[in-house]
Amino acid sequence: MLKKIKILKTDDSIDDKIRKIILIEYYARFKKNSKTPEMHMYNFPGLKEMDNEIIFKNAKYLIDANLVRGGIDEEKDHSFPWITRLTPTGIKLIEEE
Repeated sequence: MLKKIKILKTDDSIDDKIRKIILIEYYARFKKNSKTPEMHMYNFPGLKEMDNEIIFKNAKYLIDANLVRGGIDEEKDHSFPWITRLTPTGIKLIEEE
């Protein structure tokens, strides 16, 4: 699915897995059939055990690639990504798979 959006220099399979988990959850929220509609992405099943920096990097990528709407909040020494929804491009990517 995410072969179209490879970029980062960590293990591509881990990046693909993280991006897929995030996109699929936000697609479920878009369709109103998410089992965890209020859960923050760092706690999504499959991501909770992942390194937060890797999750951050992939969330930032999805934002920069215009697949999701969101941003990065910065507070002193910490940055936090947030996502509100999929973009039409993100929806199309999921539905094509």
